[in-house]
Amino acid sequence: MTVITISRQFGAGGEMVARILAQELGYLLVNREIVAEGLAGLGLPPQLTRFDKKVKNSEEQEKKRRFYLTALHDYIMDLAKGQPIVLLGRGGQFLFYNQPGAFHIRVQAPLQQRIQWVQEIFHLDPKGASRLVQERDRSKKRYVREVFNRSWIDIEYFDLVLNTGSLTVQGAAQIALQAVSLHDSFAVKEKPKSDAVAEEATGTGARFMHPSEAELAHVLDFYNISWQYEPHTFALQRDEDGKVTEALTPDFFLPDFNLYLELTTQRQKLVWKKNKKVRRLKELYPDINIKIIYGRDYRSLLKKFGLD
Repeated sequence: MTVITISRQFGAGGEMVARILAQELGYLLVNREIVAEGLAGLGLPPQLTRFDKKVKNSEEQEKKRRFYLTALHDYIMDLAKGQPIVLLGRGGQFLFYNQPGAFHIRVQAPLQQRIQWVQEIFHLDPKGASRLVQERDRSKKRYVREVFNRSWIDIEYFDLVLNTGSLTVQGAAQIALQAVSLHDSFAVKEKPKSDAVAEEATGTGARFMHPSEAELAHVLDFYNISWQYEPHTFALQRDEDGKVTEALTPDFFLPDFNLYLELTTQRQKLVWKKNKKVRRLKELYPDINIKIIYGRDYRSLLKKFGLD
C-alpha cells in the first residue's frame, strides 16, 4: 500500500501541492470529486456527502452520518490497496496512521497570507475572505474532532510540514517530492524498480517517477528513438499576482519528432483531468505538439514487447 496524505489549511495551496505530487508520481489523486463519484457508484445518495461536514443531532441522522463515514473510509482504503494514491484531506493522516508505505504532509501558511490568497482567488473583499477562511478552518477542525477524536493541527502525525507563506506552491511540491523519495518505505517499494528498469533500458541514469515511464523508455530505445524525460513545465494558469496555480510537465519529449508525450495509466474514466490539461496546453501553446498515451495503448505496447 502506497499512500501520500495531504492535510491543508484552507487557502494555503494544499490542493495544488497534491495535484503536482499525483501528476509527477503517476499516483491517483483522491479528492472530493473522486470520492463523490466512487460513493455514488456504490449507490449512496449524493446528499450523504454533506454528513462529513455537518453535525446532526437526531439519532436517525447520526446513523446515516456514521454509515456514510464507514463507507467513505472503506472506499478510500480499497482504493489504496489497488494503486498508489495521493489523498487530499479526509483526515488521511489518522486514517493511515502507522500504515507501512504511508507518508503524511501538512500544508499551511500564515492567516493573513491565506486571507489575501482567498481574497484574490475568489474575488472577495477582505472581510468576506477572512470569514470564509475561518469557516473552512472550523469545518476541518470539527470534522477531525468528530470523526477521529483528534486535533487537526496535531503535528506529531505528519512526516513533513510545508509553509507556503515562505515557499511557492511549486517549491513546496518539489520539497515534498524529494522527501517522499527519501522516505524508507517509498524508496524500497517504488524507486529501485523504476531505476533498475531505466538503467537496463537506457543507461542514461534518468530517475523516473513511475515504473511505467521506465518501461516506455525501454520501448523508445528499442526503436532507437531519442527522448528527454520531463524537460519542460508549461504554466497553464496563473493568479492575479502572476503565480502559477496550474501546470503540466509532459513525461517525454521526442526531439526528432518535436513531440511531447504524456503517459497516463489511470482508468479511462479518471483521465478527464489529464485531457483537460492537455487541451488547455494546446490552447495556450498552439505550436507545441503533444500526445497522450492512454492506459489501453500502454498495455498493448507492454504486451507486444513482452513486458506485461
